[in-house]
Amino acid sequence: MQSFVTLRKTGSCWEFESEEALEDFLFSHLDQILGWTVIQRQYIVNNQRCDLLATDKTGRLVVIELKNVEDRGIVQQLTRYYHALLEDKPFGDRIDYDKPVNLVAIAPSFHRDNLIDRQYHHLKFEFFQFSIVQEDNKFYLILKDIDSQKTSQIQIFYEDARESNLPSQPQRLRKFMTDFPPSKKETILRIREKILSFDSSIQEFSSVGSIKYGNGTAKNSKYCAEFLLDKKYSLVLFLWIPFKGGESSRIGRARIWSDWNEQALIEGYIASGIGLQINKRKKAIMDLNGTIRVGREWKKLQLEDPTQFRYNFSPIKSKTMAKYRSAVWNTFKSLQNRKPLTYEDVKLLEDYSKFSEEDTGKGIKIIPSPYKSLDFLIDLALEKWLERV
Repeated sequence: MQSFVTLRKTGSCWEFESEEALEDFLFSHLDQILGWTVIQRQYIVNNQRCDLLATDKTGRLVVIELKNVEDRGIVQQLTRYYHALLEDKPFGDRIDYDKPVNLVAIAPSFHRDNLIDRQYHHLKFEFFQFSIVQEDNKFYLILKDIDSQKTSQIQIFYEDARESNLPSQPQRLRKFMTDFPPSKKETILRIREKILSFDSSIQEFSSVGSIKYGNGTAKNSKYCAEFLLDKKYSLVLFLWIPFKGGESSRIGRARIWSDWNEQALIEGYIASGIGLQINKRKKAIMDLNGTIRVGREWKKLQLEDPTQFRYNFSPIKSKTMAKYRSAVWNTFKSLQNRKPLTYEDVKLLEDYSKFSEEDTGKGIKIIPSPYKSLDFLIDLALEKWLERV
């Protein structure tokens, strides 16, 4: 059965457009290339999502984790899948659970930590390294067992194979993303591709802790985006967009929070650096909101079983409660005035609405929504950059 997928070329290498494209292809061709029969893809068991479940010809369970980029956590992921599957034992009519489970990782490369984790693990893991090669107008997936060095290949039927003129990823960017989950890595690389493909004059400038995108490094150069490494908040995205949430004529360097999927927030505008005041604000609100949540849980336990508590007391001090109410009110006013809000600010309002609904049956409406589309903000930054140059 032919499965048409999308490929792209970065530098001198071809790769799948996404991890989903890799999964689509192997889902359709696993039996042809490795002799295993797929039972289920994206199978969820005890809150663990397995990429592919299969069996070999003896009925032995094969658990497969796929990566379209290098990932340091493969062994840990497969271990969790192994535990969850043995607890639940799904597809018992097709799987012989008396046989040892085959734990398999398929990735373009393996980090040194993967090999160390596997070496000292009591379970057995198979690592297959994949690559895509082009011969004339045909593409092939090559799978190599990194232990036996045995290889197998199968032709890839593609619906689109496009070349990218992007420069190789900076070493610092790869280092930034070392411990990121695959979905986050893919989003970051997609953002990078979108920016560098927007205009031929946009260049990538890598320095210690920072990767900027713009048309030069002179004083009159204009930037549109920056990835900056912060030890606590990991990789932070900055975009040069208009003030007032994109509505002003003045451009500023905006710190962006994102779930690295679709949602984003403009947390504030900072001329340079990470934004220490924003970090301070985030921590203060997070600690305050955490104190309130713990206090409510404590109070709930007292109400459910008063006999367990010698004294009936409020775990939240009146001063703390006053500070909390003030923070909620100030954050709500900032929302109404369309001022920047951190992720912790929004979480504060969301939790307050939830608490109000629990206590009174009526929550608050968080209108207008502070969330923006991540793609919209990137498009806005690119559009405004073009106007400035």
